Amino acid sequence: MSRNHKVSNKNKYGTGEGGSSAMRVIVVLFFIILFAVGASMYVNQNASLARVTSMSDVLAEKAAAASMENEDAKALQKKVGTDIFIEEMARNQLGMVKSGETVFETEK
Repeated sequence: MSRNHKVSNKNKYGTGEGGSSAMRVIVVLFFIILFAVGASMYVNQNASLARVTSMSDVLAEKAAAASMENEDAKALQKKVGTDIFIEEMARNQLGMVKSGETVFETEK
């Protein structure tokens, strides 16, 4: 009777022949699912990283362009109000000339 009692304990706790194979299947399935979830997370992170890197490059280009535009505006601000700037605007935009200059018009 004690022998049957030991066999019954093995089956009860899954250490017998039938329980062992079922436990192996469960463990293998667990690791397959774990691997699939990990691989999926890795792929998603790489896609997100590529998207963020691309957006970072675009923003860096925009920042460089804005910086150059800012430098141009500062240079123009320094020129505005000087006699040279006023003369250029009068000649180019208003078509004015200094006294004593001769104007020649050409056909376009």
